[in-house]
Amino acid sequence: MRPEYIRLFWFQIAITIIGALLTYIVVTLPAAESLLYGSCITLISTLFLAWRFKQGEHRESLGAEWCLRQAYRTAIERFAWVAIMLAVGFGVLKLAPLWMLAGFVVGQVAWLLIPIWMKFENTK
Repeated sequence: MRPEYIRLFWFQIAITIIGALLTYIVVTLPAAESLLYGSCITLISTLFLAWRFKQGEHRESLGAEWCLRQAYRTAIERFAWVAIMLAVGFGVLKLAPLWMLAGFVVGQVAWLLIPIWMKFENTK
């Protein structure tokens, strides 16, 4: 896996752990569990995206058609993964919806902003 993906993943793990600990201290254990579950959905989604990217690196000839097909396939798979895992959290596990969605949103925001921050840090 590329070093930037590993770094992004570890930053996401750190944000997840800090968020869960703060939620446990300030709110309750069930809220922290829900936040942790929502964040883990994003963490696994990040690993899935990195895995798909690695598959593309090993391919010799990348035509535009193949790249577009892979992009659509990955987007649909990630969307289905998130929808299924959120449904499991809401329905089967009966987690606190607000905290689960908060964990998911925090994980997604980290996934979007950490690469920008890393590029900004590298230009210094």
